[in-house]
Amino acid sequence: MNSIYTAEQVKAFEKSSFVNKGDDLLAMMEAADCSVDELVKAYPKSKFLILCGPGNNGGDGYFIGIGLSKLNKEVKFLNVLDNSKKSQLCEHAFKKAKNLTFINSNELKNISIDTVIIDAIFGIGGRIELSKQLEEILSVCNEFKSKVAIDMPTGLNSNTGEISEACFNADKTITFIAYKLGQRINKGKNFSGKLILKDLGLGMKKKVTPLIKEFSFEDIKGSIPKRKNNAHKGDHGKLLVIAGDEGFGGAGIMSAESGLKTGAGLVRLLTRELHISASLARNPEIMVSGADNAQDLEENLSWPNAIVAGPGMFENFWSEQILYKLLVTIADKKIPTLLDAGALRLITNKAFSKMKLHDQMVLTPHPGEAADMLKVSTQEIQKDRIESAKKLQKKYNCIIVLKGQGTIICNKKEIYLCASGGPELAVAGTGDILSGVIGSLIAQGLAPLDAAIAGVGLHAQAGENFATDVGRIGLAASELIPQIRKLLN
Repeated sequence: MNSIYTAEQVKAFEKSSFVNKGDDLLAMMEAADCSVDELVKAYPKSKFLILCGPGNNGGDGYFIGIGLSKLNKEVKFLNVLDNSKKSQLCEHAFKKAKNLTFINSNELKNISIDTVIIDAIFGIGGRIELSKQLEEILSVCNEFKSKVAIDMPTGLNSNTGEISEACFNADKTITFIAYKLGQRINKGKNFSGKLILKDLGLGMKKKVTPLIKEFSFEDIKGSIPKRKNNAHKGDHGKLLVIAGDEGFGGAGIMSAESGLKTGAGLVRLLTRELHISASLARNPEIMVSGADNAQDLEENLSWPNAIVAGPGMFENFWSEQILYKLLVTIADKKIPTLLDAGALRLITNKAFSKMKLHDQMVLTPHPGEAADMLKVSTQEIQKDRIESAKKLQKKYNCIIVLKGQGTIICNKKEIYLCASGGPELAVAGTGDILSGVIGSLIAQGLAPLDAAIAGVGLHAQAGENFATDVGRIGLAASELIPQIRKLLN
């Protein structure tokens, strides 16, 4: 897993690491040497234009240019914000480079579009409120074929992943000491391009607890439940799916099917009577029961190892009474339970305000549902997804899976970020599939947090595999199930 830090964590660690006079200069020169190696390897025959700001990131840029010029590479500098006072290190590097070639912004139009543009303007101390002049420069630079950012693209917020109107759109970012949060979430992930980490020998990962751990399918493969040769169905757990109000029967059917085909030993679907025949026709292996009132639910709650509730529910009498009865009944039993979709909107209603949710429950909102749960706009959720997930966890005291590009999972102590998955998953029903997968993994014995992480990783990788095989357009949610089953095996 990758360790991800806030800008403040990196700055504090950097400051504490420079205990002797000149340590900061040595680190800057080491960063420049590492960058030169990467640039020469990636662009062996290219010319370079380096945009240098007035801070230490600009100092990195000057030393990079000096290093490239020593290798007989053609290098030019654009001294951005020339009227601003330079930091001490930047001034030192600038004096070393002053005999090299400098241009002004008006000369950008004369630079060959094949030139590699290197952004060394602001780095980790960057901002998204940029001057019009700087935005114009970045807009021109973004037309070039090859663009490399040093530490952070200019115009990208190091913590939130927000961007300015004309953020530097890097193909690669050579980043130092540690990965920064803004590089991995929201638009920051796209504008950072391929990340190349150089820790400068400081070892922050070993010394400082990260804000977030970023994972992919490769990281969670080892947590997938294994089958013993002498196993029987009772060894693999019992999953109860409560889902499918009128007109939404497919949600429960898909969730139950994904639970079955990702390894749960026994799966039961509790749904409206009118959906029984459709469920049996599609999956006769799933035990399906009709429940047209809350009393039909209670007799099923002594059976499962895990419960999924909410797919295909909405604000009407059946959904409300079934969910209310479920939450009252399991309040003290602490059966691991996942709430999704309609259940998440229902628990925001006044009737549910005094319901106890426990820390073994998993809530899986998409941004719209998360907005309802926190009584804010979807835009506010997306503006700072990490903070939104933390607020949800604090309010509901549950494990939170905030879905979307870069799905976030958190409990009271830890935050995880999924590195996989793309726009192919942005279709109706994929959340129902995810619910069934996580529920199945819980039923098979994984702790709810571990099941959430593994389920999200499987689900995201299945989407990527579909995109590789078919493309990003046209995924039907149920097509994820065979992809997930293949990954499990």
